[in-house]
Amino acid sequence: MSPIHLLQLLIFSVCIYSFSVFTYLVFYYDLISSVLFNEVQSEYDFIIVGSGTAGSLIAHRIAKETNYTFIVLEAGGRGHPFHDIPAFGPLLHQSIFDWNYETVPQENACFAMEKAKCKLTQGKIFGGSSKLNNMVHVQGNISHYVEWFHGKYTKNYIEEQFNYMKSNIFHLSNIQYESNLSDAVLKAAEELNFNLLDKDFEIGFIKSLVTQNNGKRWTTSYNLETSKYVLTNVLVEKLLFNDSTCVGVQIHSPKKIKLFAKKGVIVSAGTFNSAKILQLSGIGPKTLLDSLDITVRKELPVGNNLQDHIGTGLDLVLFNNAQSVQMFDIMNPWNVFQYFFKGRGPLTTPGCEVVGFISTKNETTPDLQFMVLPVGISADRGSYLRKALRIKDSVWKKYFSQIFDKHSATFLTLLLHPKSKGEVRIQSSDPTVPPLIDPKYLSHKDDIRTIANGVLMTRKLIETESLKAIGAHINNLPFPGCENFEIFSHLYLECYIKHLTLTSYHPVGTCTMGLPDSNKSVVDTSFRVLGIDNLYVVDGSVLPTLPSGNINAAIAMMANIFFENNIKQRYSMNIKISCDKITFKELVQKVCPVR
Repeated sequence: MSPIHLLQLLIFSVCIYSFSVFTYLVFYYDLISSVLFNEVQSEYDFIIVGSGTAGSLIAHRIAKETNYTFIVLEAGGRGHPFHDIPAFGPLLHQSIFDWNYETVPQENACFAMEKAKCKLTQGKIFGGSSKLNNMVHVQGNISHYVEWFHGKYTKNYIEEQFNYMKSNIFHLSNIQYESNLSDAVLKAAEELNFNLLDKDFEIGFIKSLVTQNNGKRWTTSYNLETSKYVLTNVLVEKLLFNDSTCVGVQIHSPKKIKLFAKKGVIVSAGTFNSAKILQLSGIGPKTLLDSLDITVRKELPVGNNLQDHIGTGLDLVLFNNAQSVQMFDIMNPWNVFQYFFKGRGPLTTPGCEVVGFISTKNETTPDLQFMVLPVGISADRGSYLRKALRIKDSVWKKYFSQIFDKHSATFLTLLLHPKSKGEVRIQSSDPTVPPLIDPKYLSHKDDIRTIANGVLMTRKLIETESLKAIGAHINNLPFPGCENFEIFSHLYLECYIKHLTLTSYHPVGTCTMGLPDSNKSVVDTSFRVLGIDNLYVVDGSVLPTLPSGNINAAIAMMANIFFENNIKQRYSMNIKISCDKITFKELVQKVCPVR
């Protein structure tokens, strides 16, 4: 490493260390505050487990549109407004606000990572994983959602849900700061006869639409009054039952407490943790529960059908000159002023500036998504990003550290509809022990072929005049472990993908929604856990398949449908029944009270 690169590493490391210390201080301040000041009632109408996109949206609408009592239980802390600076999002990965999950060693993937384990970032913070993501809002193909509900809801009805959220729930905006790369990529796409989209689920390319408000990260949790409705640093250990009815939860905060729900428990803890909580509570595969001496409450395929958007392409594109935000841009006082006073500048960057959707089979539905990030992990000289991904030292030295004299970008090529499916299994009856997560990445050969075709499409993009004009060229360094294959040959790409396997952190499917008579279903199309009354699961875990794009918008849509058809409908019915019981005399007294 040259002296200048060593100096950069030192500066970046000091800044990142300072941010980490600040993050720890925020966490422990909130932890102490929650222990001292959390007020807990013994009973509520609804208990919501998890404050991510789904949990916070449901809670917000309950608070706004009903008089039901409820509490949101969040395992993580509240965070700080500094954590909402978009450019700082990656620094929360592998922090105390991350569950720090990882896969088990993979047989066909993640070879470039330590012990062949891929990192699985999941938010352990008020707001959930939406506090750690790229903020990209993709509505996706609505026909897929109609299939999820088995025709229960029409395409128009689901479209209405998205429109409602855009008008009443979400804050959406165009990216406030973009690099030279974004326009060049769109021009390159046009050169290859791709459409520039105004909708995000057709074939073509579009600039990212992001969940931001005045340049600041925005999540559904911002609609919720935390002091009144949310308990942080609360670990849900298991669900409580009376026969086949869920009546509450047992929590640890910092002592064991039982909380009861009169009308329902809504589990929105995420694809990994929702499956974990159900299994700990005796809902899941009988063989697993028996092996851990957990009483079987209901045998269901909880933890099966795990799917994720995975791909490759990290630091695959190189430039002679910087095209995007550099580390020193983020530390520039003028740019800090721009962010805090105008909501603009490099600190608002979402990371992903352009998304593209292509079909490798010449179909109308895409099977690949491109996420164009105008920066690579070599940008911080190894001070943080490579550690967050757990890249092996040998791979770092032979590949990524060799391009320090260049400026890298990432054209992440993501598989939208993988055929490989994995599982989540608890490994102990102790709720503090993380689950075993085996996504079985690339276990189906078709997945490798599709991603390989995507990498070849990236190469075609880079060879266009539009990208050549700004100095783009492919990183032709052979990837460590694949040196024996001709670069960009089929065998090389298969090797490259198996080594540099990247997840976009979009896990779904472990509590699959479906018809009650299916042996694959955990919840029905009303989100109720099969065979259990007053227990619902509403988050990414219920998605039977992956949407054609980022999953946050789809999860919010599902949560909105749950509220409309379970809570709001029930509340309206109760109001009607109450009104029907009022006599004429009582009505007169209410309208014209005696004075």
